Amino acid sequence: MNASFNIMRTGKRYTLTNYGEVWRFEVMEIFDNSDFKIKMIDTLEEQLLSELIAYGKGNDFKFDEL
Repeated sequence: MNASFNIMRTGKRYTLTNYGEVWRFEVMEIFDNSDFKIKMIDTLEEQLLSELIAYGKGNDFKFDEL
């Protein structure tokens, strides 16, 4: 399944592949500006989803629900 960011829900887990890197995260909070506070599943680090895609979307861009 290749999902769109607009279907993301708080408490759900997702995987994002971009430029050869794979991140697994849980959505912690959804902001009015269409950004999301996320927590990495592997490291428990919190950050914004916009930080992961700040440099654009590569040819391998893929976003799926876990």
